[in-house]
This record gives sequence, C-alpha cells and structure tokens, in this order.
Amino acid sequence: MKKKKLAALFLSAVMLLSLVGCNTQTRSEATGSDGSTVSGSVTLNLLYQSSDEVVANVIRDELTRAGMTVEMSAASDGGTFREQMGNGNFDIAIYSWANVMGNPDYSVRGTWYSTGASNYAGINDTTVDSLIEEAAAQTAEEYVETYGELERYVVEEQTYMTPLYQKITGRGFSNVLDANTITNNQRWEDFSYADSSQNSTRPLILSQTAGSVSTWDPIRANDQTTGYALDHMYIHLLTLQPDWSVSTDESLSYSYAVSEDNTQYYFLLRDDCNFARVDENGEVYDSGVMVSGEDVVYSLERARDPNSTPLHQTYSVYENLASTEIVTDISVLDSTMTADGRSVREVLEAEGQTIGSLVATRDEVDNAAGNYQVVCCTTSIPYPQILNGLTFHGAGIVDSEWVEAMNADVDVANYDATTDSLYGDAVTTMEGDGYANHLSLSGNYVLTSMNDYQMNFVANPYIRTNDTEKNPITTITDRFMSDTEAALSALRSGEVDFPYNLPETKYDTIEQDENLDMTYFDGTRVYMLAFNMHGNSAVSESLDLRKAVASCIKYEDISAVLAGNTVECDSFLSACLDCGNTFSYEDGATQQYLEAYFASQEAAA
Repeated sequence: MKKKKLAALFLSAVMLLSLVGCNTQTRSEATGSDGSTVSGSVTLNLLYQSSDEVVANVIRDELTRAGMTVEMSAASDGGTFREQMGNGNFDIAIYSWANVMGNPDYSVRGTWYSTGASNYAGINDTTVDSLIEEAAAQTAEEYVETYGELERYVVEEQTYMTPLYQKITGRGFSNVLDANTITNNQRWEDFSYADSSQNSTRPLILSQTAGSVSTWDPIRANDQTTGYALDHMYIHLLTLQPDWSVSTDESLSYSYAVSEDNTQYYFLLRDDCNFARVDENGEVYDSGVMVSGEDVVYSLERARDPNSTPLHQTYSVYENLASTEIVTDISVLDSTMTADGRSVREVLEAEGQTIGSLVATRDEVDNAAGNYQVVCCTTSIPYPQILNGLTFHGAGIVDSEWVEAMNADVDVANYDATTDSLYGDAVTTMEGDGYANHLSLSGNYVLTSMNDYQMNFVANPYIRTNDTEKNPITTITDRFMSDTEAALSALRSGEVDFPYNLPETKYDTIEQDENLDMTYFDGTRVYMLAFNMHGNSAVSESLDLRKAVASCIKYEDISAVLAGNTVECDSFLSACLDCGNTFSYEDGATQQYLEAYFASQEAAA
C-alpha cells in the first residue's frame, strides 16, 4: 500500500539503486513469451509545466530506460498547459490538482467526471460517473468504500492516471509575522504581525508563481493565480477552517442548518455587509448596497448553470445544487427537522439571533428589529459535501444587479472575447490609461489595481461592521514571481514576507536563516501522470500501454529530486481521504505489458 509517510532523508541512495529502471529490454532486444522478437516501438509526448521540469526529467529517464522514446513539451504557464492538455496535444502529462475545499467530491468531479470542467485528460467513462454520483450522495461514514472502488477503477483497472507524489506544504515566512497565524489554507484575514500594532501600518508583501490573470468573475476562474485572490474578494455563506471543517467565521451567515434528509441547507444572513467599489483614483468607497439574499440566489444560480456566462470554469462543483431561494414562510423553519431532532429554526437561532419575521428583499431587512433573510440551497440528491463547495471561490457572492447590468448585452452563445466586455475582465483593473476598475466586491479584501508585476489590495471596511474582533492587516501586495528561487531570495532579503511557493529543495535554507520561520503541513496538491483519453493517442486505445508506462514510475526517484519533501499518494483523493487501496507493480511488469501491446499491434496490422 502506498501509505502517506515522510520520505526518508537518505532517498538519494535509494534513487541510485533504482537507476536500473524497470529492467525492460529495448525494442530491438525484447522478445515475446514464445521467444519471438517483439516488434514495434513507443514514442510518447510528455506535457508538463516548466515548474515541474525536474520531475519530468525523472519520468523521461525512467521511460527511456524501459526502451521508450520520450519527447518533452514544456508549457510556460498553467493556462497554456491546460489548453494543450484539453486539446489532446499530449500522450502523457504531469497533472496536479489541489483540493482547496477538503472534500473528496472536489478531488474527482471536475477532473474525472465525463463533463468535468477540469477533465483535461478526456476521461469519458459511465462507470466513473456513476461511482462519483453514488459517493456524493453518501455520508462520510459511508463513502470511503465507494471512493475506494472508484480509485481502484481509475488507477488500477483502467489506468487513466497513475500516482506520482503528494506535495508537502512548507510555509517559509518572515518572522515579523506571528507564527500562530500561519495555516495550511492561509486566509489573508488571519494574518497578523508579531507586533499587532503594525497590522494597520505595515503593508504585507506576498508572492505567488502564477501571474496570468484574465478575469475577476469568481465562476470564470479556476486557476492558482486568481483562486488565491478570489477567495478573499467575495464573501461566502461558509468558510473553510484549517482542519477542513466548515464554519460561519468571516462569512455572510450567522448560522446554518441541514435538513434531516441532507437535501436542504438553510442559512441565516447577517445585514452588516455592503459591497465595496473602487473609484477612478483607486480609492475604495461604500456602494451603499447591502449584500443580501437576492445576491446569494443570483450568485449560486449562475454558479450551477454552465451557460450562465461565457468561459464558465467552476460549474462542476455545483452540479448537484438544484436550486437556491429565499425562504419567506417562517413555518418552514419550524416544520423542517434536522438529524438531531431540532427544528431548523432552533438551529439557526442557536447563535443568539431571534427571528421575528422573514423578509424577501434587502430593503426590508433589519436584524436589530428581528427582520432576517434566510436562503435555502436544495440539492438534487442527498449531498452533504455541498457545504464544502459553498466555501469555494466559485460560490463567492457577487453584486447581482451590478453584474447583471454589466453583462446584459453579451450573447453567451456567441461571445467574442476580442469585442465583448464582461464583468470582472481583468484588463480594467490594470494600471494605466485603460484603468476603469468596475468591480463590486463583498469579500475581506478589495483589489484596487494591478500591473504586470503585482496585485494591490486593501482590507474591506464595509463588511461585518458589527464584528468588533476583526483586525486584518490593512494593505496587501501580492507579487508575481514565477521563479521559486527568486521568491526565496526575495524572502531572505526582506522584500517578501510570505511566498506561496518555494523550492522544495531549499527548505533547510529557510530553517537556518535567523530572520525566517518555517512550518510544515500535509499538502493539498497531488501530482499524477495523466494519459490522453481524448482518442487521438496510442495510450487512448491501449490499456496495456498505459500500464507499461505506469509500472515504470518509481516514487523514490521523484521524491529524491524533491529533497524528500513529498509523501506517497494513490490518487487526487489522497489529499483528503485514504481509501485503503494498494497499487504496486511486480518486477518485469513493464516488459509484460509492452509485449502485450506490441502483440496487439501486430494482430491489428
């Protein structure tokens, strides 16, 4: 079983031992089981992001030792990589996925489901779809077995992907920051300086590797660059805690309740949050528009509809969300029961609020007078994991009237990016002659402007105004540094306080620097070798060829070049769930699978 465990420090020695590779003969030397020469050859195009080059080199060497020819295709950034992979311009690809929501459905629905928004490998299998749907309807106590079956089917039986490694998250940061405020799913509002009086005076400088931004519409983005920022630019019904539990902290909700059958999810909304906007001088002002139930309904309805906007990227997360609506009949809260035998109303009022009446519009809301809004999300199947989905940036609450007005003239079916303008187009936030920031933001931080080098944010003073405990760092600058070595140098020189990405091989350098601190977390990002299932590659048609490649991959070789800062994984599920599976290949497996592949090629000739 590939169990999650820290790689030993002496992995370099193990790597030397494994250099014999798969012990597979080259084509000219290989013989079939009957002693005849095995005819045929294998040339594979390996697609990867340039930041994964050291791992790509290991995979190339392992496959080359097995007698295969590997052509290397490096994509300069994530957008180019996804485009090439989605178009089927590869045979094998180093594909990574970060589970930022902590629930297993997010690990597989977008990446493996036939219509998944991030199914770049082209997997189209009704068995996969069926198992994903079955597991989604189950509780945490039930779904481990189903996800285990799904994982075995994808990785072992069909070998649509094969595991590479799971990244250990090493957070290196300046010791001007309070180490107790550093978490694995770092939220900006949780940051604090060791001297908290600096929170309102000292700008916090972050850095991230990705720097290509096209949109600030939360449902049109699903990449690292915008994901980090969008999490903080729009408020949510719930937030995700470092232990992957959901919470109403820093959210639009006072409380939430779940119906006994796990199909209805009720949220009691607070009335002290307004949308913030930015004027022509880059100054943040209060729009005077309260973030309300109308905005929640609009945001989640467009999030679940793949045709609600051009270039929708996050709809897969909300496929099981049937509807979102404002509840106006207070008797529904009394008659709907939760699993613990309490009414929904009892649960919603448990945080100290007393619901006098339910109102339909923002103009009628007055929490102090007992007039509240409650929204209900209804799922098409029992789907407890929707709570995690509501913490994702795709469920960020946008200004319904503002967004609708800006997108009113755009024909979704005939959208032309060269002529049409949409809410969130990043070009409008670029400094210079074209600057016209049209964002209306509900989150903890407001993007005031950006350029080719960085994004500039200020804390939003117009949300949760009744919360006396909030004291976020007032000003944040997030710099684009694609080179992780450059980010490390910037951290050591004091130019950056907190880089999101650092070289795995240099963690010890940070630990030895008296001006820096280092902390480690189980990583959320899992790396797998994906096979082209679009139908235009030899690996699309041959399970034997896929298994021949998969049986060459040695985790120890990969971990060695990453200084052991990895753990073994089984699939994208490994970031949040151990399904108890065992995936391994016996010595000689690669040659056996290649022989079977070549034999099938000869038979078909």
